Amino acid sequence: MANRSFYPAQGYGINRVYAEFELLGAGASALTVPTNPGANIVASVTRSGVGIFVVTLKDAFNKVLFKSAELDDTLNDGSYATASDVTNEGTALPIVFTIRTRSAAGVLADPAVARRVGVAMVLRNGVALQGG
Repeated sequence: MANRSFYPAQGYGINRVYAEFELLGAGASALTVPTNPGANIVASVTRSGVGIFVVTLKDAFNKVLFKSAELDDTLNDGSYATASDVTNEGTALPIVFTIRTRSAAGVLADPAVARRVGVAMVLRNGVALQGG
C-alpha cells in the first residue's frame, strides 16, 4: 500500500513564484489589502463597478500560469469569486488582473465588509532556456 507521506515537497518547473494572499470585502468600496501577506505582492486594488475589482501586483512577471480567487462562504449563501483578464504578461509592467465577486445566482455583487477573498497564483519569473 502506498504511503503519501513518502513523497517529498516538490514543484515542477523553474522560475516559479507561488503567491497566496487574501483581500477583504469593503461593501461598495474596493477590496482592501491586509498588511500581510497581501501587502507584500499587491500594489493596489480598484473597484471598477459592482463586484469588479482590478488588482495590480507590485512586480512584473513573464507569465501567469495559474490564478484562482475564492470568496469565503461564512455566510453560507453560495456567493463566489473568479479571477480573469490578466494583462502585462512578459512586459516590464506589473501584472494586472480582475476579480469578480458574484451572488449565488451569478449576479455581480460587492462582498460584505471583511468577507475574505482568497487568491492563489503561480507566476513565472522568466523563460527557461533549453540546453542543447
